Amino acid sequence: MNIKNGRVYTASMMNLSNKLDRYGDANIENLSLLKLLYKYCDYCTTHEQLMRLDEMVNWLQINDSLICSEITAQRGSDYVWIPPAVDNTALETNPPIIVPEGSTITTGNILKTFSNEDIYAGYSDSTFTAASAFSIKSLPTTGTLTYNGAAVVLNAQLTDPTLLVYTRNGDGAYTDSFGLTAWNSNSFAAVESATVTYNMTIESQTNNQPATVGDRAQYSGNRATTVFSSADFTTQPIAPYFDPEGNELDAIRIDEVSTANAGTYFYFGAAVIEGQVITKAELDAGAFYHVGQDANGISTDSFNASVRDNVNMTWVS
Repeated sequence: MNIKNGRVYTASMMNLSNKLDRYGDANIENLSLLKLLYKYCDYCTTHEQLMRLDEMVNWLQINDSLICSEITAQRGSDYVWIPPAVDNTALETNPPIIVPEGSTITTGNILKTFSNEDIYAGYSDSTFTAASAFSIKSLPTTGTLTYNGAAVVLNAQLTDPTLLVYTRNGDGAYTDSFGLTAWNSNSFAAVESATVTYNMTIESQTNNQPATVGDRAQYSGNRATTVFSSADFTTQPIAPYFDPEGNELDAIRIDEVSTANAGTYFYFGAAVIEGQVITKAELDAGAFYHVGQDANGISTDSFNASVRDNVNMTWVS
């Protein structure tokens, strides 16, 4: 609450009350209400309480023309209440605090998706309110920051740390940083922390190698549907999927479908075509499957595929 304006308000209420005492033809109920408001003013400690008083005084001014005309005739517009200006001085002397620990992009990774714990590490606030947003105050000098897929706007209040992504620039090792603040969730006026530096350590990417994988044979019956999963291209082949850096399977690519097949391979309900890329997530969702021939007898259906890991992204068969 602005103390100066609060005192002006109290003085204005007192002047109004004294004037009403002087005029016996004023509405006695409104006069009593105004006196009650004047007493209540002594107990107001917040801006919201003063604003509620303001609303009640305004109601009196609008609904009791006698009060307004008598006071205006005697002494101008003393009864007019000017709302106190918002004073954030006390709040700004106690901003929230964050103590970021920084992040490392390890060998074999090209980006970093942030978490709440990354952005609000060490958060504390003297008003015991939770963090409500964060702002990027300066951009990294080497890598790139995006928010929800778009370039970061400096000083904008961002609400979801998991939409913030740092993408490395180049394969070599380097360090990077950006400026960061946090906002508390004070219902009256959110307050921003001091700017801190968020440090990034990016490890070398130059030695990353592509994955390798062997062949896979699978048996199923006529008219049967066989659904493939990522395991059919990782743990089941001979030899199994292997990546020197331990990177996971990203996708497979259908390189060739035998023209001698009696059954049909499908991708999301349509016959698979050469060059079709099927991601690991799609494999695990059952998007790729085979339907055996609609006849008795033995047949062999086959296709050739390549795999790639989720970092090197080189197709290998």
